[in-house]
Amino acid sequence: MSKSSKQTTPPDANKTLLGQILVELGYITIYQLDEALHIQRQDVAAGREQKPLGQILLELGYCTPNQLIRSIQVQAEYRKAQMLS
Repeated sequence: MSKSSKQTTPPDANKTLLGQILVELGYITIYQLDEALHIQRQDVAAGREQKPLGQILLELGYCTPNQLIRSIQVQAEYRKAQMLS
């Protein structure tokens, strides 16, 4: 379904990855997510500071600030629910 290829992510965090949430909400496509993650990895490989995924998606025009904020809210709700369970 959605492939999330973030490297240093703990296994239990897969449900709360911001990119996955943006895709599940229909704000971005999996291809847009892959492109943003590729840019993020390129920055790291080139020794540049890694930009947050949301910032990259905004710069590319793939999502709006309101969509990003809503996705972060959903991410926080998922994490809170995981902590309570």
